[in-house]
Amino acid sequence: MENVNPPSVGKNITYYRKKKNMSMDDLSKRSGVSKSMLSQIEQGKSNPTVVTVWKIARSLDVNIQKLLESSDDTPIEVIRKEDMPITLSEDKLCSINIKSPVHMTDNLELYHLIFKPHGINKSAAHFPDTEEFLTVLKGQLRVIVGEHSKVINTGDTARYRADETHDIENISDEESEAFLVVWFPNK
Repeated sequence: MENVNPPSVGKNITYYRKKKNMSMDDLSKRSGVSKSMLSQIEQGKSNPTVVTVWKIARSLDVNIQKLLESSDDTPIEVIRKEDMPITLSEDKLCSINIKSPVHMTDNLELYHLIFKPHGINKSAAHFPDTEEFLTVLKGQLRVIVGEHSKVINTGDTARYRADETHDIENISDEESEAFLVVWFPNK
């Protein structure tokens, strides 16, 4: 995904400061950055150093990336279809459309899965305590986790541990479709 707009550091700082109900004076005291410097940064009149942004991010209790994200004056991030990578399962019968932004992959991954008849997506164990949430949009899938399996029908959602080997299999003679959320709570 290509960003054509430079980061809106000042706007982002203002947004998170107000979201936390902090005055500029409060932020100055917590971060060690002078109130006049904060004012210049928020107004876009000064480009802060990485260290300054880091101090402000820590004081706001937000990831530094949040302050460096580009903005087109809206807090809505859009990933265009043409920018989303697509991979295939081992058997080449399941296309895996990656829907999550790269910066989220430490905690959350989103996928749109399209299975040809009898296609299967085999997965190795993820990090400890990882869970998956599978919602079937069309068709019928079987989720297999270790020695256990369940059939999931159109409209159903399954939640299961993904910290052991697990498979998702299209058990129908028709194409099946699903959304998959992978959650890494302790990664």
